[in-house]
Amino acid sequence: MRPPSVPRSRDAILRSALAAALALSLPGCGQPPLRTLDAARRAMERAASSGGVLRAPQICSEAQAALARAEAEIRVQRRRASWSRRYHAAARLADAALEAGESCAAHAAAVEEGRRRRAAAALDDLASALEHAEALARHAPDEGIQSGLLRATMSLKEGRASLAQGEYERAGEAAGRGRGLVGEAVRDIDAFIDAYRGSPRLAAWRRWMRATLAQSRAEKRTVLVVDKLRRQLLVLRGDDELASFRVDLGLGGMEHKSYAGDASTPEGRYKITEVRAPGQTRYYRALMLDYPNDEDQRRFRVLKKAGLVPLRGGIGGNIEIHGEGGREQDWTQGCVALRNDDMDDLVGYVQVGTPVTILGTIPEGEYE
Repeated sequence: MRPPSVPRSRDAILRSALAAALALSLPGCGQPPLRTLDAARRAMERAASSGGVLRAPQICSEAQAALARAEAEIRVQRRRASWSRRYHAAARLADAALEAGESCAAHAAAVEEGRRRRAAAALDDLASALEHAEALARHAPDEGIQSGLLRATMSLKEGRASLAQGEYERAGEAAGRGRGLVGEAVRDIDAFIDAYRGSPRLAAWRRWMRATLAQSRAEKRTVLVVDKLRRQLLVLRGDDELASFRVDLGLGGMEHKSYAGDASTPEGRYKITEVRAPGQTRYYRALMLDYPNDEDQRRFRVLKKAGLVPLRGGIGGNIEIHGEGGREQDWTQGCVALRNDDMDDLVGYVQVGTPVTILGTIPEGEYE
């Protein structure tokens, strides 16, 4: 025979209800920390877009593990009866996952920014080296050198395109290729310049330079000296340098003019025969020179007898120092070209009869 049921007292029922309500109202117990978990996942996604696993492997592995633990704890609690779920531990794990995820994203972004800066710096270095090499290349008219610099320019463009697309490794590789090509070109340029300074014409250049300086000192007069290798025109008076100008030369580059049409700039000692103002010449202003002089005539006869000039070719003439220059390339038919504003300055130093000496290069020790 079953004992009769004992009715629960009203106080006992009330206490049970209050306990249940209190359990449900405890912070972190009623709801899982989903917002915190979502924030942690977004941080990990940011890290992944920056290559977090590769850039900061230890920190990002720890963050991924913390996120997994928080998710696992939430799953455990969700399998329990709703009134017995406790999310205290899940909340702590979610906070830890968020902190670790933010750290992972920050480290990955910092590493990525470092890679970007290194690639950008390497490309800037290539651009600077290329500019310097292109300036030097004017002194060495060699197709191999020009081809190498052209390929370096292409590498620079490829690298900048990769940098803009966030492909920093490819950008750095392109910068490295370009830097190697520039290095090869500079070595070839140096070899050319060293060989040129040992030219058989060096003795003549030395003789002309000494005579020009001696004349300037003795007569206290202004003289012009054109150094073809340096692409430079100097205005001298005695031991004083009054001015210096950049020049463009003939298409023949460093060669000594031999005959009409070879587009080479002659070498020798000349003088100004006429000063032409704007409107009197095709190229803004012009200083006409007395090419060919007696030494040019003798040299031409030797070359022609040796069959080194066209059979019907002449010696040429109309060599000038004129304007419309500043193109940073050799383009004239044998003349020396300056920027128009430089020609304006230059005519203030000269007159008819001013000596002009054109050299392959000023020999070392002859003028400092």
